[in-house]
Amino acid sequence: MEDIEWLLHEPGGDRSLKVNERARISDAQWDATIERIDAAPGLRVLLTHAAIHGDIAVQPRDSETAPESTAWASGTIAVSGHVEVEMPDGLRITAGPDQAVLFRPAAGGARYRMTAPQRLRLAGYALRRDRLERIFDGAIPAALVPLLEPDIEASRVICMQATRRLRHHAESLFAPGLNGPLRMLFIEGVVLQLLASQMASQIRPAHILTKRERDAIATARRLLLLDMRQPPGLGDLADAVGLSEKRLNACFRSEFGGTVFEVLRNHRLEHARIALEAGAAPLKQIAWRVGYNHVSNFINAYTARYGAPPRRHALKNQVAAARPASRAG
Repeated sequence: MEDIEWLLHEPGGDRSLKVNERARISDAQWDATIERIDAAPGLRVLLTHAAIHGDIAVQPRDSETAPESTAWASGTIAVSGHVEVEMPDGLRITAGPDQAVLFRPAAGGARYRMTAPQRLRLAGYALRRDRLERIFDGAIPAALVPLLEPDIEASRVICMQATRRLRHHAESLFAPGLNGPLRMLFIEGVVLQLLASQMASQIRPAHILTKRERDAIATARRLLLLDMRQPPGLGDLADAVGLSEKRLNACFRSEFGGTVFEVLRNHRLEHARIALEAGAAPLKQIAWRVGYNHVSNFINAYTARYGAPPRRHALKNQVAAARPASRAG
């Protein structure tokens, strides 16, 4: 089995770590077990179980696939904890218990950033492009097509809700009990279930909403976001647009990817993120403006959404935004 070299990005400088079947790491940054499994031709799985003590970034460098790294599409599901996946061209996305990702880097490998303190249980898989094409046998889902183009100039990312079923499948990859060919067969089956579930989440039948319902939820969304400090309650909103509370939530989930409350929360936190990165106001004032009366509730919600506390996340984004200019040299 070929080795994977992990490049660890640490405050004291970069260092390399060789990982083959299983590696245990214990230092000031983290205590981790990392397992790399070649389950089948064109199918690779990486399982990480770690206690993060200090902020750290890791970047797998696989000697077998490095020259053609863009021929692989990868999936990341966090059973617990959060990780920020950074593409070589600067595109970044957070994977956590509420959001899973499928991606294909434009060139080189992705970098995984983990903030402390947290406990992380991360399941990742990579499928070679030709293997993916064989799996779908000419019926490739529309959402997956951008990840399978022969040549890409920019990294491609697909985000989806990390449902309980998705996390359950990912968790099962860590379960002991099988060895040898039986374990490889089990892992291959689980990865195919993960891929199927992730693709199914991208399918939204056009007939699920009538024109009246679309008009109603467009009005509801506008009313919901008019005043983030004092938004209407679910019952009032449903009455205003002539839908039941249950149907309103179902329509929101279909059209906007979340319930009424989730859409409001995400809108609040996105506004807060922009304000924080701009340095527009103190943290307490930003929290109040977007509808949080208690700063602690705001910090908890922000951390759950973006994987890091507000000030730390904003600072990292500011640093990352300034980095490309220095990289060019």
